[in-house]
Amino acid sequence: MTPSGSSIAVLMLPDYPDRAIAAARIRVERASLFCQMTLIAIGAWWLFESFGSDSGPIIAYGPVVMLFSSALLMPDLVEFGPVGRTRASTAACIFWPPMLAFAEVNRYGGAETGAVVALVAVVFFLFLFSREVLNSGVNPRRWRGISTMVGFGLAIPVIATIPNPESWLFISIAALTSTLPNLLAKDGSEEARRVFYYRLKKAERGVLEVQSGNTLMQQPNSLLKTAREEGRKNPERGLYLVEEAEREVERILSMVEDLEEIRDQSDRAVNRAEEITGFTGEARRIFARAEEELENGSLRTAEQGFRDAKIRASQIESHWDSASSAISEAEGAVGSAEGHLVEGLRSTLEAAKKAMEDEDPEYALAIVSEIPSQMEDVQGLMSRATRSIEDAESALSSQPGSTEDAGKRLKEAKEAMESGNASLAIGLADGVVRSIRSEGEAQSSVQRALRQRKTIEEKIPSGSTRQDWMSRLDDIEALASSERWLDASVTLASLTSDLASLASRTEEASEMLEFLNDDWLKLRKRLDSSGIGPDSIERSTCERALASAADALSEGAIEACLESIGRADSAMESLRRLV
Repeated sequence: MTPSGSSIAVLMLPDYPDRAIAAARIRVERASLFCQMTLIAIGAWWLFESFGSDSGPIIAYGPVVMLFSSALLMPDLVEFGPVGRTRASTAACIFWPPMLAFAEVNRYGGAETGAVVALVAVVFFLFLFSREVLNSGVNPRRWRGISTMVGFGLAIPVIATIPNPESWLFISIAALTSTLPNLLAKDGSEEARRVFYYRLKKAERGVLEVQSGNTLMQQPNSLLKTAREEGRKNPERGLYLVEEAEREVERILSMVEDLEEIRDQSDRAVNRAEEITGFTGEARRIFARAEEELENGSLRTAEQGFRDAKIRASQIESHWDSASSAISEAEGAVGSAEGHLVEGLRSTLEAAKKAMEDEDPEYALAIVSEIPSQMEDVQGLMSRATRSIEDAESALSSQPGSTEDAGKRLKEAKEAMESGNASLAIGLADGVVRSIRSEGEAQSSVQRALRQRKTIEEKIPSGSTRQDWMSRLDDIEALASSERWLDASVTLASLTSDLASLASRTEEASEMLEFLNDDWLKLRKRLDSSGIGPDSIERSTCERALASAADALSEGAIEACLESIGRADSAMESLRRLV
């Protein structure tokens, strides 16, 4: 606040805390360095003063060692982290007993009281410092006791330089009172630890009684081993692990009990299956593997194996007799029949037998149960093939002029019948019958047409194209004479179709010509009245075109007729414009 009462804001730089900490650290490090150099200087002074003196090596060099060691520990006091605190407190535990011994030696030797009091004050400070740092638990206290005992071990040579029993008694009392309570310190878990070890031994005995040479108790053993390792330090954790091991043992025993029941059921089912089949099969092998898994401690795998063995045995028990009866019935139905259809059924029968060897009667029953009905179908097909061949033979005998191809196909049908290929035999025989019937129908059609040859000839136009039509008719008659009835029928159908087409076109051309003639009669009268006589070029052209069209129509030249009609129509159109 200013004298006028107004406030002044203080601006703090962002790195101000870091700089303040760094400055303080530098000051502490400088003080630490000063203390180190001071301790080293004092130690060096003590060492130089000891040269030429009559004091023993303990008195001469012991303080030097402690001073130099203290100088080395100064950085730990600066950092004072967990490691530094441990080192500093341990050094304090080790240093104060020898310093107490030095104080007693100096007191006994008549040294100045101030120096002795100063040493005792340092001893008291180190004792309090070590007690303050190493007092957070049982383990730190025990470590303090061990470190102090090491310090008293170093104090023995110092106190041994004087023959005073009181000094020995003083140091001994100090050693006992400062080390024994720490070494014998308790953490309050003795009762829990006692209960833990009792439960641990009880659980271990129970596991040993149950284990009996197998690996079922591997997990409980592992838990108990971990409990023994951790229970000493943490009895509660150890008790928890022991309880886990006991629960695991109970769970395993319960599973083993259930598994024994499943095993007995599976064993009975496998025995019944072996009585049915008369041999040891896959169900027994699965059962044996499950027993091995049980001995190895794999309870889940063993359980699944026992269940699989039971399922396999139950399938045999349920379907074996039915499958055997079905196979016997199928063998009787197939008998000694031959043919590729029968061979297919026979291969199915062999597959069913193989399935029985593989102890799969359900599959064998599924594939073999339809063989008798399929064999009936095969027999029905063979009977139909026989009838078809008989019909073909009958048709062939009733048609003496049948082609050689029909006889060849009939022979192939018989061969297919002998090889058991009824479908092929039926197809060939029916084809023979159809071809013979077609040939018979063609013969009848051709013969009927030839008997009506005059009627056909009347439909053929006169003129230059008549010879072509007659040649086609003669070809039909020649084919009929050589008994090529199908070819004759095809040629006859073509001729008939062409004649019908010609008749239709002739009728159309005739109607057109008749229409033009009628129109020409009317036009000619108009031309006469207009003074356009027969000597007119256009009139002569029209009359010649109409005459040519009539001649072409009478000869059957339809194209020429139509062309002439076109010229006549054009000429008539020109004449109409003149009148």
